[in-house]
Amino acid sequence: MCLTCMTVSSPELVIRRSCLLTSFSWGAVVVIFLLLILSCFITAFIKATRMIDMDQIRERANAGSSQAKSFLRRLESRETLYRELMTASMLTTAVYFVWGALRSVPSVVSLFPCSETASRWIYVGMIAAHILIFLIVGKVMPERAAGDKGGVFAVRFWLLMSMLLIVVKPIERLIYFTSTALMRLFRLREVEAVTLAPTEEEFLQMLEEGRDLGAIVEDNIELFANLFDFDDKIASDIMTHRTDIEALPVDADYEETLSFVNETGYTRFPIYRGSVDNIIGVLHVKDLLFTDGDAFSLEAIMRKAWFTPESRIISDLFHDMQQNHIQMTIVIDEYGGTAGLLTIEDLVEQIVGNIEDEYDEVEQEIVEISPDTWLVAGSFPLDKLSKVTGVTFEDDEYDSVAGFLIELLDRIPEEDELPSVRYENLVFHILAVSDNRIVRVRVIRDSAFNQGASEGTK
Repeated sequence: MCLTCMTVSSPELVIRRSCLLTSFSWGAVVVIFLLLILSCFITAFIKATRMIDMDQIRERANAGSSQAKSFLRRLESRETLYRELMTASMLTTAVYFVWGALRSVPSVVSLFPCSETASRWIYVGMIAAHILIFLIVGKVMPERAAGDKGGVFAVRFWLLMSMLLIVVKPIERLIYFTSTALMRLFRLREVEAVTLAPTEEEFLQMLEEGRDLGAIVEDNIELFANLFDFDDKIASDIMTHRTDIEALPVDADYEETLSFVNETGYTRFPIYRGSVDNIIGVLHVKDLLFTDGDAFSLEAIMRKAWFTPESRIISDLFHDMQQNHIQMTIVIDEYGGTAGLLTIEDLVEQIVGNIEDEYDEVEQEIVEISPDTWLVAGSFPLDKLSKVTGVTFEDDEYDSVAGFLIELLDRIPEEDELPSVRYENLVFHILAVSDNRIVRVRVIRDSAFNQGASEGTK
């Protein structure tokens, strides 16, 4: 009891509270509860109708279900059905808040006679509680729970909903014609409904739901995800780095060129003068068939080299390479030097995955030796290693394991050094370094380190 402004005697207060509790319990609570159930039902039905499988409804109708047949006929005028459902939802919401604000809330406030300021705060708190309960129980929960078996739910409860819509229909007609008259009065033109295309996240979520139901295979989801990523990647993300480019000097003779071609097994090679930063053309191996060793010159048979900036979006680059029948392009950095190399095959692989022929030497980037030990290539993506080991790497500057280890060591290891470094519960043993690059690493997950860390936190 609030002692600040009590103006009635104790017996009168007890009688007053008893009457209010009786009135509130058997009146407002019952109505509010029924309105919440009705809102749940209408919200779930609207969601189920939007996600309905028409083939499923037709199968039930063909099987002789009278409710399915009735619901199927009603869906022929789906726009009108949605208007009636939305009218029922709005009416339920309006009645709930009018009843809650004008009947139940003042009753609760009257149970606590106190100062006017305190009464106002109690009133505001009760209104906020009504809004929160209605949104969670009457809207959010049924919206989230009604999507799995929309067709079954809609058909099963169609008879009950159709009875409710009989009551709602006159109100919906009144609202519709009144709004139409007002729009004509103010010379407003009705805009046709536009169906918004789902976002990338929504589309992928729908695909994952289809996979969970067994309707879509995992490879198809990966294919669509790659298509969406295709517009987000730039040339530097997927290029062969300049240190891995197999290129020929322009002054190479016929024997040197044939030997180089046989060793590498590629069909196209960049030709450079002086250094790989000065690429002047591209050699097609088939052009060697029409030359002999006596008057051989790479500069005479090489073709034009195409260049693209490393910031180029690969979807635009792919279109240009298709239009101009380009199989290889040289990626250049902001200073005009060679950053890397891209082929049309590299771009296609970003969508369909790796394409390997019988001549490709398949080198695994990660090999599991034991449940806690892996052999990893230095070029292996850091985010993929995170998924394999369960360890989150916070360094965003580097994409590969090699770059991450160079950051940890703060230097490039020597070829005969082969150091080890720890990060959280992972131990990295560098096994091979070549041309200032970390080539191969052994990664060991230290389970004892995890146990010690967990014991230390107890």
